Amino acid sequence: MGRWGCLMLCGALLGAAAPAFAQAGGVLFVSNRAGNAQIHLMRADGAGDHALTQGPQENTEPAWSPDGRRIAFTSYRDGNAEIYVMDADGTNQKRLTHSPQADNAPAWTPDGRIVFRSMRERYANFYRMDADGGQLQALTATQLDKGGPVPSPDGRWIAFVGHDVMGAGDIYTMPAGGGEAKNVTAALSKNQKGFPSWSPDGRRLAFVESKGPALNIRSIAPDGSDPQTITDNPFTNASPVWSPDGRQLAFVSSREGSRSELARGDIWVMRADGSGAVNLTRHPDEDNYPAWSADGTAIYFVSLRDGRAQLYAVPAQGGDATRLTRHDGHDVMIRPYVQRPSPASGAAALALGPR
Repeated sequence: MGRWGCLMLCGALLGAAAPAFAQAGGVLFVSNRAGNAQIHLMRADGAGDHALTQGPQENTEPAWSPDGRRIAFTSYRDGNAEIYVMDADGTNQKRLTHSPQADNAPAWTPDGRIVFRSMRERYANFYRMDADGGQLQALTATQLDKGGPVPSPDGRWIAFVGHDVMGAGDIYTMPAGGGEAKNVTAALSKNQKGFPSWSPDGRRLAFVESKGPALNIRSIAPDGSDPQTITDNPFTNASPVWSPDGRQLAFVSSREGSRSELARGDIWVMRADGSGAVNLTRHPDEDNYPAWSADGTAIYFVSLRDGRAQLYAVPAQGGDATRLTRHDGHDVMIRPYVQRPSPASGAAALALGPR
C-alpha cells in the first residue's frame, strides 16, 4: 500500500421486489480482466461473478441505489465521462448526463436521487438529479477543487475533500440540498486530510490525516464539533469504513510492518473509539480497500498476495481469508449492497461502499 498519493488512486428486511443478487448480498466491483475497466457483480461468497457492462470504453464507479434495483455508474462510451444508470441485472442502460465536460463520481441520496461531480462550468462542482436524469440542480458553484460527493446516510449532508489553491486538502460538509460548504477540519491542523466516511447514523465523519510519514484516523461531527483521535501512531492507518451497526471500523494499517514496509498494509478492525484493534489478515503482501459485508460478519478487501489485485473476504471476528476472484486481470472498487435502517424513517435501505 502506497502513501497518500497511492491511497488516493486506487431495520426492515429487504423487500421481495428487490433483485435476487441484492437479496443475496450482491457485491459490485470493477475488473479489467477483459482488457479494460468493466463493472461486475457477484454474490457475497464470490459465486455468479459476471460482467454487467462491456465494450471498448471503460465503465466504472458503480453505486447501488437505496432499494438495490438500479446501479449508477460512470461511462466513457460516448467519448467523455458521463453518468449512466442501469437495472441491477445490467439491462436498460441509460445515459443521464450530456455535457462536453466530465461528469463522474455518482452517489445516491437516501431518497433515490443521484449526486455527482461535474466539470461543466470549468471548476469541479456538485449537481443533483432524479434517477431518470430529470430535475437537474446545481448544488455548488465555487472554484474550490472537490473530490467526489459522499452523502450522509441520514440524507442531511454531503461530505467531500476540498483542495485549496496550494493543494492543501481538508474535509468539507454542506447541506444535502445545496448551500454553503463548511471546512470542518481546517482548525484541527494544516495537515492533509482525506477519505471521509460516514457513520451509519450520520452523526460522525471518520477521515484520515497525514502528518509526516504517518497517516492516522480521526472523526468529527458534521458541523465540525467534537473532534476525536481514533488512531495515533507513526504508521499508515487509512481507508476507514464503518460497520453496518456503527460499532466498529475496518481500516488498513502498516503498524505491524518493519520500517521498510510502511507502504504495505493489512486489514484491521477496531471499535469505533479506536480500542481493541485486531489485525485480520497479517500477510506479507499488500491488502487494501476494506468493505463490510451486508450482515457485518465479513470484510471484503483487495489483495496483491497472488500477484494481481484480486478480491478476498475475511471474517470480521478473525479467521482465514477466502479468495473470491481468480483470473489474470485486476479487481478493484468493491461495492457491497448494504441495507441499513434510516434514522428518519427506520426502514429505508442505503447502499454504501468505500470511496
